[in-house]
Amino acid sequence: MLKAIVSTALFLCVASVAHAQTVTDPNEIASRLRFWATDAGDPVYYGEVKNVNRRGMRPAGHYQCLALAFIKYENGAFSYAHKMWSKSRDGSCHYDDVTSRKVGNHGTCVRDTNAGFGNAVGTALMTKANIDYQHSTFRTIDTKTRRVGETAACVPPRGASAGLYSLKIEDGRLKVMTTRPLDYEVNINPQDPLHPPTQPVF
Repeated sequence: MLKAIVSTALFLCVASVAHAQTVTDPNEIASRLRFWATDAGDPVYYGEVKNVNRRGMRPAGHYQCLALAFIKYENGAFSYAHKMWSKSRDGSCHYDDVTSRKVGNHGTCVRDTNAGFGNAVGTALMTKANIDYQHSTFRTIDTKTRRVGETAACVPPRGASAGLYSLKIEDGRLKVMTTRPLDYEVNINPQDPLHPPTQPVF
């Protein structure tokens, strides 16, 4: 009996340490993600964007709700599509109802079925059926040039991006902080966009 208790305690301790482990190597981070270019489904990561206190570069509270889809990983660069929107008055991000709320930041060169022009916003769910991932130019997190955002291929001559301050997996979340500064955080467990999370902030 004592042996079983000790084994269980050891397992829980190891699991806790694994959960708390911080991963910063881009290749290791990529190995833990699912990409539309190689995945039969269309996994989406949900979370939020936070403001950042410039003094100390620490997250300083909620900014926008976030849905993020990784497209591919090549030569140290993560290609991604994302949508951001404001919380409702009830304090929820309503990941399950982005079609009735205005959703922006779909990307200038992303072919989104419900994306408008100029200041118009897209409201489509983050799915392969709504976003033409094979013929779009996506934003990138380039760990070699340390830039995040629109690429030169989309917005010539140099793109429209911010610097990459940090990239890591920590406490069950993928965290990307830019020098803008903003902190993008998503749960490391992706979900089917047709069945997104229902928690206020995932």
